[in-house]
Amino acid sequence: MQKNSIEHDMSREPVSRRTLLARSLAGASLMGLGTAAWPQGEWPRQPIKAIVPYAPGGVTDLTMRTISRHVAEQIGQPVVIDNRAGGAGAIGAAAVARSAPDGYTVAAVGSSTIIASPLLNANGPFDPSADFAFVSLLATVPMLLVVNASVPAANAADFLKYVQANKGKLNYGSVAVGHYGHVAMLEVSDSLQAGMVHSPYKGESALLQDLVGGQLQCSLLAPSTARPMVDAGRLRVLGVSGMKRLRSLPNVPTLAEQGLSAPVFKMNPGWVGVVAPARTPPAIVRQLGNEYASAVKKPAVLDQIAEYGMDPVGSTGEQFAATYHAERLVWKLLLVKAGLEVKG
Repeated sequence: MQKNSIEHDMSREPVSRRTLLARSLAGASLMGLGTAAWPQGEWPRQPIKAIVPYAPGGVTDLTMRTISRHVAEQIGQPVVIDNRAGGAGAIGAAAVARSAPDGYTVAAVGSSTIIASPLLNANGPFDPSADFAFVSLLATVPMLLVVNASVPAANAADFLKYVQANKGKLNYGSVAVGHYGHVAMLEVSDSLQAGMVHSPYKGESALLQDLVGGQLQCSLLAPSTARPMVDAGRLRVLGVSGMKRLRSLPNVPTLAEQGLSAPVFKMNPGWVGVVAPARTPPAIVRQLGNEYASAVKKPAVLDQIAEYGMDPVGSTGEQFAATYHAERLVWKLLLVKAGLEVKG
């Protein structure tokens, strides 16, 4: 089993269906073919750069391309996607933090990049609270509790009984120490004193291989990762994290619905949001937020985001900031409980 203790951003994992990437990349050339929605001489007067701090093909990249294409049509200016991968998103996020606060540079960031990683790295290149203006929370990325097809469980209650009956015998995997899949399953193990063994992996491909092969009994995975094996009957999905059912899997109940009431099962384990440099004029931040929120709510975008395995949001900047601060507190407690040293 491959080990890795570095914080992993699930948004860098490629969506399994290549057509999703092809469709979004093809649409990038259209990101400026709209009718100007703002009076002449006012913002925006030039193209907007949208930094994606992950490689092309992950859910953050695909989501930002899809939504930015519609934003460009609304404002009458191109939105240019700039992929700057590296450092679990830190390189690209730091780039937007250092950019001029003029409304012409934004970034799409995942929760692990601006919450988990900064909590674990005291010497990171940016301080999310001080260096960013929060524009809009675009979509959340729930996680599916999945088990190997041989596990005798059809729902969360069955799973808890199975765990309790097999103390010290079960293995679960995640893509890194401190990842949601680690700390959430640790909550299950500790609550039942089950002694479940955690195995961190370098990526979801290796984890999936061992989960399907039976070396692991369970894991929490992004829908885009788990769905192909669930559809093939190799894995079984028992529930979804967060407070509402996934748009693309409406018949799968949330873990909270099934009685798992700990905060870790009610939170959004991942999300994609837009930030701008701190000190960007508040009026421009609000305009940016309105444009992105409006684009998210278009029927074609709603359907596309659901296909990526995400739930659309389209919040205001104030709502996004409140989500960030609330979930940072939860993540801090979870990481401390997992035995990790956190900053601040």
